[in-house]
Amino acid sequence: MRFTTAGRKAAVIAVLVAVSALLTLLFDALHSEAGSIVLTILQVIAWYLVSRLFRGPGEPVRAARPWWRMTNRPLLSGVLAAVYGLLAVVNVGFSFAGYGSPSGTVSILAELALALLFALSYARLASLARATA
Repeated sequence: MRFTTAGRKAAVIAVLVAVSALLTLLFDALHSEAGSIVLTILQVIAWYLVSRLFRGPGEPVRAARPWWRMTNRPLLSGVLAAVYGLLAVVNVGFSFAGYGSPSGTVSILAELALALLFALSYARLASLARATA
């Protein structure tokens, strides 16, 4: 199954965000550090799997997407890399301000991993765009 339309992609992302928000509220209410860590790992896995299922205009639907390709356009990859990088920096600041926790550390590592994946996607997509221009 591949998602090629903006509406279907938005629906998948909305479901992921809603489930993530509900589980976050649940684990916060239970004060479950382990649950928060597991949720963070599951979120990274879910976002990576979704990036395998989404296809952009002109991208082959049947062929497997290269492991490094997170989006169809370099700009979107670059923006998402910057957003996840900024989130990691903000959370590092919160940790130094005394709000650190094991689940916070895992969140920072997850944000850095996503930032690096999107940055690699940006670099390779931009390189491909320059080579075909």
